[in-house]
Parts: sequence; structure tokens; C-alpha cells
Amino acid sequence: MKSWTPPALYGAKPWILIVVGACLALGMMLWSLADGAWTAWRGLLCLTGAGLAIGGGAILQLRQDYRARSKWRRESSR
Repeated sequence: MKSWTPPALYGAKPWILIVVGACLALGMMLWSLADGAWTAWRGLLCLTGAGLAIGGGAILQLRQDYRARSKWRRESSR
């Protein structure tokens, strides 16, 4: 059984992923530039942040495509 998610949290989830991912990726890049060294942990965290941001963007795009198709089907069935 699927768990219920409040509409506000459902709508904010992709944006949270994008913001957290972008902050993590950019933060690791800036920290490495300031320190003058790129460590494996910073690279892994940067990659994780980029993945979170890309995943959030993909969720937004999939939702937009689904809503557009759903609206088209509702209008064409009338």
C-alpha cells in the first residue's frame, strides 16, 4: 500500500532535491577550489549532489509530461 503524501510536500519534493543537490555540488566545488585539492569524498559528494539535482529535474519533467498527456486525454474523450 502506498503511503499518503501531503500535496504541499509532493509538489515541493523535486524542488528540494534540485536545491539541495545544487548546493551540495557547488559547495564541494568551491571547497575544493578554496583548499586547492580535490579529494575522493568531495568528488563523491559533488557527484551525489549533481545526481540529486538531475533527479529532481527529471521528476519535474515527468510530472509535467504526465499532466499534459492526462489533460489531452480528458479533453479528447469529451
